[in-house]
Amino acid sequence: MIPPTCRETALDRDCRHHVCTEDAGHEGDHVSVRGHRWEAPGATLARLRAVWGRTHHVAWTGSYWVATARDRRAPHRSHVEPTPGLLERELQRHTGHPRVPAQPARHNHPQETR
Repeated sequence: MIPPTCRETALDRDCRHHVCTEDAGHEGDHVSVRGHRWEAPGATLARLRAVWGRTHHVAWTGSYWVATARDRRAPHRSHVEPTPGLLERELQRHTGHPRVPAQPARHNHPQETR
């Protein structure tokens, strides 16, 4: 008997449709018959929320990725895209790069010689 396949779907950056051919219940990335890999939507959603959560509410509808600016006065309040990559590209284009925690400063002071 052939085990059932995952059948999770995704669009690539060119909006081509892919269906996961891994066994149902597999762990890790999804993979299509054409070799396209993608992470589970839940993992993608968590990553997008970690990066954009301060400025936007991010959601996955099952078909589209949505980001809504928390600031009601934002000129580009809603973004709806078929892929997470396109959503991030639009957010960066309209809002600039997301704020990320500052890295600790490294001071490379030359050794003083006396």
